[in-house]
Amino acid sequence: MIVTRNLAIALFATVISFSTLYIPQPLLPLLASTFGVSAGEAGLLMTVAMLPLAVAPVVYGYFLQAVPAKLMLVIALALLALNQLCFSLASEFWHLLALRLMQGLLLPAIFTALMTYCASMVPKAMVRRAMGFYIGATILGGFAGRFAGGLFASFFDWHGAFVVMGLLQLLPLILLFRVDTDADINFARLDTRSVFRVLGNVNYRYMFLALSSVFFVFSGILNNVPFHLQDLDANVTPVVISMLYLGYLVGVPVSFYSESISQRLADERRGLYLGLAVHAFGLVILLFVAFHGLVVMMFFLAAGFFLIHALLSGLANHLAQEHKGVVNGLYVSIYYFSGAMGSWLPGYLYEGLGWTVMILVFVVILGVCALGISRINPDLS
Repeated sequence: MIVTRNLAIALFATVISFSTLYIPQPLLPLLASTFGVSAGEAGLLMTVAMLPLAVAPVVYGYFLQAVPAKLMLVIALALLALNQLCFSLASEFWHLLALRLMQGLLLPAIFTALMTYCASMVPKAMVRRAMGFYIGATILGGFAGRFAGGLFASFFDWHGAFVVMGLLQLLPLILLFRVDTDADINFARLDTRSVFRVLGNVNYRYMFLALSSVFFVFSGILNNVPFHLQDLDANVTPVVISMLYLGYLVGVPVSFYSESISQRLADERRGLYLGLAVHAFGLVILLFVAFHGLVVMMFFLAAGFFLIHALLSGLANHLAQEHKGVVNGLYVSIYYFSGAMGSWLPGYLYEGLGWTVMILVFVVILGVCALGISRINPDLS
């Protein structure tokens, strides 16, 4: 009973924390208009928060090792709540960027501590299931942040959205005091020798190539589809924009059943190709649809992406006979770095050449993902 309660608190904190990372996304057109910046510049609000997550396995490991998870969470969540409240008071765009960077510096510690909690507070036989719940909570948090941002901004204004999120951060902080267990943070530290040893394996190189290319595309779509919808309808509200992210929720069942899908296809590469085909289908159809079609296609985009993501992360861990911490550290770094770049650079492409050209460029990049998948050999470690 206590284990269930502690795990539920950790998962709730995960949902709320991931909401913080993604809450600005449906508000990007509104924030760009309010502060007089371009789509590419507005995308930096996502980029500066993701970049610390990319460098975390390299930098954070040197001073977070063996820090009690509960102490880290209490401090970081309190600072994150204060940061969100300050965000609502910003009067210049660079204020927003600075505050988002501070959020990005806090989030790696929070995510690592929560992952550690989920893995350590259950019996060993339940660890895989607990981590499955954790991944589901991260996806749910990604949707909740986007939806809440649009909802609160429509009923109040964009300031109110961040005030509410700041207050919500206090809930897991209060609940943490009811958790009577603790765990040490185990942050994988990357050194040059071990990194080159992992990258010397052709499987990892092509897995990371496939991962980075598909997440670059997915992040680019998620960041720029609000601007596209605003171009289609100048009167669109933030809550309507947030409805575009309903498809993100499909990532929960897809992640849970990805292994079953792969087993039915009898080949992990077939599962990866299936995910790529579904993602590419949703991407191409974006050229021909308006609002309702955009909502439907986001289900295809998310389903394809999360199938690839789940299979690649599982395959990377399966093949990691040694240096498993380094493999996972590199995976996380490449994942968030490609997401950070995808949240930023395509905004300039969209603004300069338009939606159609951006989608066609993304199709070419998915060709790079296909190349990476074709070179992966699951039978080789």
